[in-house]
Amino acid sequence: MLAAFARRWALLFVGLLALTVPFRYRVLPSVGTMLRPALETGLARLTGQRAALFSDSAGLWLYAGLLALGTALVAAALARLARRTPVGEARLWYALHTGAAGLLALHLLLYGFDKVFKSQFYLPEPNTLYTPLGQLSPDLAYWSVMGISRFYSVFAGLLEVLPGLLLLWGRTRLLGGLLAVGVLANVLALNIGFDISVKLWAGFLMGLAVLVAAPGLRTLYAGLVQERWAAPRRPRRPASWHGRTVGAVRGVLLSVLLLETAGRAVQSGIFDDDAAPRPPLHGAYVVRPERPAAASQPRRVFVHRRGYFITQDANDQLHSYTLRYAPGYLLLRDEAGRPGTMAHWQDSAGLHLRGTLAGDSVRWLVRPLPWQQLPLLQPGHWTADAE
Repeated sequence: MLAAFARRWALLFVGLLALTVPFRYRVLPSVGTMLRPALETGLARLTGQRAALFSDSAGLWLYAGLLALGTALVAAALARLARRTPVGEARLWYALHTGAAGLLALHLLLYGFDKVFKSQFYLPEPNTLYTPLGQLSPDLAYWSVMGISRFYSVFAGLLEVLPGLLLLWGRTRLLGGLLAVGVLANVLALNIGFDISVKLWAGFLMGLAVLVAAPGLRTLYAGLVQERWAAPRRPRRPASWHGRTVGAVRGVLLSVLLLETAGRAVQSGIFDDDAAPRPPLHGAYVVRPERPAAASQPRRVFVHRRGYFITQDANDQLHSYTLRYAPGYLLLRDEAGRPGTMAHWQDSAGLHLRGTLAGDSVRWLVRPLPWQQLPLLQPGHWTADAE
């Protein structure tokens, strides 16, 4: 009875959470993103307060908990009402095991290829490089250090791509699941240790890996602890499921997975995000002091690749503005929604900025800083010449 309940609950919970959690795909339909407004409205009515669904928000944790409880109740009813037969339970277990493996493979390949092509751990932005270490949040500090090494980013990505590919074939699925347990245990520990806000999803993927690897884990326990080695009992495909049909479906799914996970890099031709084009004026600039110095004059300014203009004051505090470009002008908006406009031009003295920002008049002359020559971005070496 307990095993029948567990299979039905896992199938319902895994399927519904994967389908409804907001996750923006590139090729596959983002059902969770489309359902997000309705789900947030429902949670708000239930709790009496706004409940946003993103990363590790309280709303997402609440939604996952309610979904787990609701599917448990449905699974208990189904387990009691179902006419259980060995054949039926075997089919259910195969469907759960195969579905979990496919979902896990999708996300391992997504995160893995993002690391291989360095679009996840990207090169630190100039404003981050000029922020004192003690003022960075743990997750940004970790992200920035990871972003300086293409070698390690590719290495970490391949460690996720390998089990992701192994999960797609029945003969190698258990090996892929065992490797995924080790990889995702490290990912979950990093998310907890560095306060990275993907703890719920990392824990969910870790649960999928344990589920897929369960037959192999039982075999390892029996062999290493009980010293009774035996071949693991893999879930078997029902005899009524024709091999050619399954092979054709697998081929289609594999094509979709590769388009979803690696297609963007292939389409754009950018296989190293560090070499991707940057927007105009991207970089770090030091502001030439005025005489007398204005109270609102920053120490440095930065142009961020994601569409932000950032100033750094004398206390190293950063102030961010959304940025759009117009011919000869920067169109800015602060967090309060106040617009600003700055004309810009360059000459032998540097970059001139004239206009308004956050209600203040701007007349700045800024000069580029050699941020790409900072010690943190320099290549490593194999020998040490000084003690």
